[in-house]
Amino acid sequence: MSDTWYVVITKPRQEARAAEHLRNQKGEVYLPFLTVERLRQGKRITLQEPLFPGYLFLRTKGNEVLLSRVRSTIGARSLLRFGNEPVRVENCIVDDIQARLEKMQQVKALERGDSICLKEGPFRAYQAIFQEYCGQERAVILLNLLGQQNRLVVQLSQLEPV
Repeated sequence: MSDTWYVVITKPRQEARAAEHLRNQKGEVYLPFLTVERLRQGKRITLQEPLFPGYLFLRTKGNEVLLSRVRSTIGARSLLRFGNEPVRVENCIVDDIQARLEKMQQVKALERGDSICLKEGPFRAYQAIFQEYCGQERAVILLNLLGQQNRLVVQLSQLEPV
């Protein structure tokens, strides 16, 4: 089995369709999604959106013939290429993307009152209490400084569940 992934360019908003058809041809597909909240007609809704719109990762599992079939696969356009060579992505990079997404989803699951730790910035390694989400990428936390609880707005990427 090959440890190399290839990048497939998909047709607009047809990532899932291309992934399904490539799987049917015995390819291993990784299509990372993010859970996002959007405002639609004044209401908050939760959606799954591709992390890389218009792209997905394909590992051929030793079936290199599949690479030549990508162009004729429903939902797919072609392989991403530099010159005449398809772009290869090492397994460790895809593993890292998977690990980071998993960690992000854990942070998104925070509820009011959860203990968290700041992993970046001037208050790195401080513990705090999660209050609420503030938009799509930030959160309000309570941080105990100088004997007082202070409300801070921080990036979600700075938070880590305890």
